[in-house]
Amino acid sequence: MTTPSMLERWAGDYLAQRHPRRALPSRARSDAERRALSRSCRRTVLYAALAGILSGAVIGGMEWYMRQAVAGGLQDMSLTEQLPYWAGFLAVAGVVSAIEILFLYWNALRGVLAVSRIAEVPLQHGPHGLLIKRGLARVALEFPSPRDRVYGIDPYAQMQRWKLTARALLYRMKVGVTSFVLRILMRRIFGRMALRGLLPLITGPLYAVWNGLISYWIMQQARENALGPFAIDSLIADLEQHLERLGDSAREAILHSVGEMLMRHQDAHANHVYLLSRLLDAFAWESHRLDIDWPRQARSLDRLSEAERRWLLDILGLAAVLVGPLRGRRKAFLEEVYRNCGEPFATARLDRLRRAVMNGEALSHA
Repeated sequence: MTTPSMLERWAGDYLAQRHPRRALPSRARSDAERRALSRSCRRTVLYAALAGILSGAVIGGMEWYMRQAVAGGLQDMSLTEQLPYWAGFLAVAGVVSAIEILFLYWNALRGVLAVSRIAEVPLQHGPHGLLIKRGLARVALEFPSPRDRVYGIDPYAQMQRWKLTARALLYRMKVGVTSFVLRILMRRIFGRMALRGLLPLITGPLYAVWNGLISYWIMQQARENALGPFAIDSLIADLEQHLERLGDSAREAILHSVGEMLMRHQDAHANHVYLLSRLLDAFAWESHRLDIDWPRQARSLDRLSEAERRWLLDILGLAAVLVGPLRGRRKAFLEEVYRNCGEPFATARLDRLRRAVMNGEALSHA
């Protein structure tokens, strides 16, 4: 596993030091705690939106002032004569954007901390706690998942290299660069229109919506990373009571299906890593290394008992919804496995499972 960056270590330590020491949570979240989770998410999004309104108003207002009061209008100026204006505007926009971006990171980190405290995430509980802490820190900082092999599995084996590079670039642009570029683009668009006098009124709401969407996405990920481990642990606890019902072939099929789901998702999400870790421990898998060969496993599903297939579908269903709403490649793979097992695809049940995970409810085998 790659060594965390200095910023990632700092964010993880910030979360852990302000988090009470506790073992794995042993109970589901209460209704009051679920409401508190929602409030924390809404508050983080609201603060981000307010920061967008404020920065948009400052940048738009400064541009209007520089156009009217300082430059006296730019219509009759040559490009060379406009250079001081452009330099001044970019300097103001850059400083205001930098302050706003720092606030957005701090706001996201505080929001992640609030969610993790309510979820009683065990950030100081051995290697599992370190894994969860690193996942939450990366969510708050908008870092992509590390490009590590997971128990011998390459999560990006099915992704083209150019897509992997593009996605890493977009991650880095999402909060910082795109925020600043949006300001320049909006200035160029509205600067040529009759509405340029209303620029402070137009840009503020646009920046607010942008910041709110990014913060909402961050908080949804924080909730997944904070509550996912409890959902995993509650299902694994049930599994450990029924291990005698699973033969070696069924255990291997379960591990390979989760590994294939990780590759179909094309991301080393902390919840998938944690699920694989708990399964390997529960099955006493000595090598802790998997060489995924799903086509071979798929051909053997009809030899599993009904109880074994039920466990495979339950665990794989959890893996599918642990990392986001069920769609795309994860949904297509799950539908394929359901067909191979001769079971109807239970969309409504999987939607309920997703809600249960995000609400911090205990899971059990059906």
